[in-house]
Amino acid sequence: MSPVSVHVKPKTGKEITLDDLRELVDKTKGLDGKSPILATINNRQAKISLIDIDATA
Repeated sequence: MSPVSVHVKPKTGKEITLDDLRELVDKTKGLDGKSPILATINNRQAKISLIDIDATA
């Protein structure tokens, strides 16, 4: 399978929310589950090794 790019940007503000992550999951259904995730931070790309979620109830 050729490389696929899926872009997720926060819908509100500057923070990625759980809804944004759910959208990412929906957009990537059917792709290889072992594909690494790259993030662009300050115009630099980096592989994601950890996602830390602090949920507020």
